[in-house]
This record gives sequence, C-alpha cells and structure tokens, in this order.
Amino acid sequence: MDDIDIRETEPPGEDKPPSMPPRPVRAWRVAVIANVKGETKLPQDAPADAGAEFDRRETIQAIQNAIETDGHYTKFLSADANLPFALRDFCPDICFNIAEGICGDGREAQVPALLELLRIPYTASRVLSNAVGLDKTMTKRIWREQGLPTAAFQEFNDADEALNPALRFPLFVKPAREGTGMGMDSGAIVNDDETLRRRVAWVLE
Repeated sequence: MDDIDIRETEPPGEDKPPSMPPRPVRAWRVAVIANVKGETKLPQDAPADAGAEFDRRETIQAIQNAIETDGHYTKFLSADANLPFALRDFCPDICFNIAEGICGDGREAQVPALLELLRIPYTASRVLSNAVGLDKTMTKRIWREQGLPTAAFQEFNDADEALNPALRFPLFVKPAREGTGMGMDSGAIVNDDETLRRRVAWVLE
C-alpha cells in the first residue's frame, strides 16, 4: 500500500481559507464497511433480530457519494466472513467503518480488530471502546469507578433475582448488551415488581 502524502498543492487563495484542511495529492481508495439489512449473510443460529441494527443500502450509498465528492474512490465491503479477502483484493488506504458486526457481545469490535491486525487505518472507535461500550453494565461500572455520575442500576441474570433495595420504581429495563434502541419500547418503563419480573424475563429470552 502506498504512503499517503497530504499537503497543500497550492497556497490558500481568497476562495480557499487557510483554515481548510489539506487535501491529499492523490485520491484515496476508501472502503466503506457496513452490514446491510437483508443482504449481510447471518449464521443459521442467529437470533431473529440479529440484523435489526444493520444499515440500509441508501445510507451506505449516501456515505460513498459524500466521500467521492471530495475526489476519492470508494467501494462498499460487507462486514461478513468474506471481509478479509475483500480487503486484500481492494487494498484500501483507509476504511470508513460503520459495521455492527455479526452476533456475539463483542460484535462491534470485530471489524476494528481485523483492520488493526491488517494495519489498515479506519474511522470511528477503536477495538476496546467498541467492545466495552456495547456492554452497558461494564460501561457504567467504569464510569462509576472514574467518579462520573451515572444512575443507580442492577444487572439481572435471572428474572427472580431480588431487587436492589436502593432502586425505586419507576424503573427502566433494557438489554445489557444490545446497541441502538433494541429491546426498548414503552414497555421498558415498569412501575411495580410484577411488571419488572415480566419485562426482565422477556429481555432475557
């Protein structure tokens, strides 16, 4: 892969303020990596909502159009088991990563980890941030350890676990390791113990 030389090709003029970022002297090869609703192949044992967070093809095309407007060349690569081979064939200078990953509570770290292994620059959060950030319980514990304010919480592994007496209704129940708004709707707000148990059982399913 060639080194990318970024510098001004000409002095700033009236139509090009000095504050503008330098433009590359050649076009970059940019891989836009994502999972597409209805296109990304999922394992047979994947849960029914495994692709709920995937992006629409229109979103990916809009990203490609924006990048190409600045003179770069883009190619969409699906974040699936064929991604290592697609990266080898395309040889991108940088990857624009919006992949959700496929299954598992570390799924959002899958693509960043692969790109770091291959030493390919990429956008968005790095491996550790993606791995920890998807785990809401772990994230809140880290915040609390660092003295950051965060609401009191309890992680349930069973719907029959005793409720922490420090918690008071109404409470908000959400999956500990899902992204976006998965598992959250009007039923996520519970006002009594019976509703709490029913909602926790539903989330754990």
